Amino acid sequence: MSHPGIDSLQPHERPLFPGSPATPDFSRRVRIAYGCVGLLLAFTSAMGTALITVNLPALQGALGLDPAQVSWLPTAYVMTSISMNLLLVKFRQQYGLRLFVQLALGTYLAAVVAHLFVNDFASALVVRAASGVAAAPLTTLAVFYMLQALPQPKRLAAFVLAFGLPLVATPLARCFSPDVLELGQWRTLYLIELAMVLATLAAVLALRLPPSERLKVFEWADFVTYPLMAVGLALICAVLGQGRLEWWFAAPWIGVALAVAVVLITIALVLEWHRTNPLLDLRWAITPDFLGFIAIAFLTRVLLVEQNGGAAGLLAVLGMGQEQTRSLYFVIMLATLAGAIVGALTITPQTVLFQIMIAVVLIGAAAFLDSHSNDLTRPAQLYVSQAMLGFATALVLAPTLLIGFVQVLQRGWRSFPTLIVSFSVAQNLGALFATALSQTFQYDRMRFHYAHLVGQLDASIPFVADRLRTGPVAVAAVAGQATREAGILAYNDLFLLLLVIAMLTLIGTAIFTLRAIAKMKAAQRAAQ
Repeated sequence: MSHPGIDSLQPHERPLFPGSPATPDFSRRVRIAYGCVGLLLAFTSAMGTALITVNLPALQGALGLDPAQVSWLPTAYVMTSISMNLLLVKFRQQYGLRLFVQLALGTYLAAVVAHLFVNDFASALVVRAASGVAAAPLTTLAVFYMLQALPQPKRLAAFVLAFGLPLVATPLARCFSPDVLELGQWRTLYLIELAMVLATLAAVLALRLPPSERLKVFEWADFVTYPLMAVGLALICAVLGQGRLEWWFAAPWIGVALAVAVVLITIALVLEWHRTNPLLDLRWAITPDFLGFIAIAFLTRVLLVEQNGGAAGLLAVLGMGQEQTRSLYFVIMLATLAGAIVGALTITPQTVLFQIMIAVVLIGAAAFLDSHSNDLTRPAQLYVSQAMLGFATALVLAPTLLIGFVQVLQRGWRSFPTLIVSFSVAQNLGALFATALSQTFQYDRMRFHYAHLVGQLDASIPFVADRLRTGPVAVAAVAGQATREAGILAYNDLFLLLLVIAMLTLIGTAIFTLRAIAKMKAAQRAAQ
């Protein structure tokens, strides 16, 4: 499909920023086509990671890895993807969207094909790292296609759909993964991902994005500060991803990695501060408005661990496998889809902060409900709370990004890379920090509750004495039951911790909202 040149477009059709596509007034039929491609991109961006994350035990067995080794696979993905937007935003601005799309999907296709030939830990690690580089641009592409699908007054909904719909991938993967693994073991997962990438590549080549404005934005100094930032952030990701498994104070490399990361990032920030045209707008990054935006983005991402880390871990302690939890994840999938649709229909510049607050309230309420779990809890008892979480998850991400987007519109397009990179870093580090926090906290509380439960076993009580006299099998059964109960109590404590974080996030968002309203009224009074 051919598009008109930039110079022939009306003012409202021109790109909002260099590197973003124009938005011509297409017919409804063309808009629908763009929407379908956007949906495909959104699912493709998340499904590969979801399939790997959900099926890590199967990959561990197939490749003969221990738990610490297999956890490096998702960690390596984040290590390479977290900083890619720092280069990709400028790449689009200088070389245009067409080359950007071709390289993004071509690289992703090569990474997925390479997955089919993985036979050992080293090659699996390299391929997952390459996948992190290749998949980083896909969410951005989904946003661009969704923008073409919607008329101008409804274009904020494009962000909600592009960020909300990929969240359906994880519960969907949990629903059908057991059947897939039975068909062809772990390589079938990669065949599904390969099919999606091929379909996406064909769709994108058949329906290209409108042109964008191109500027010369790269400088030699970019290739000095970017490696420093990329390596520093990758080291932090490695620490957060592996700290719980190798234990924070037991592995010497953790302290060394953190020290090196701090030095590299500090050097990069100092260099950026003194540049005329920096990669990052650090003077904006230290303002209260920006720091509030980053805090909200980070904390909301931390709260989302309740579903994938909290509830999934609780069900594992209760002995629930994928077959038993399939109905729960089907409910979560429907609720997440509903959250994306409702968010897209209701989002406006005036409702952005209120959507975040509603989502945080739902997350806190779900955490409170789940904190009453016990040995008799089954997936059916979690339907309501997990549906609330799924709905809130799809509702919260796009409004959080749009808080920063409004600030960029006020500062100018040169601050746009800072927004995208900062949001990506906050989300990725938030997810890794949440997982590390939840696993460490749960493990510590489980040891506490186990010691307390075992300490209550009084051998002078006839019932306890009889059980202990029956031999080692009975002792092992008692210890196993104590471990199970301690695990359940530990997850209840984790849910209460998340409730506290949700309350703090809600208070912070309310303060941010009141401050934004006060600034808006002051600006209106000054304009009169």
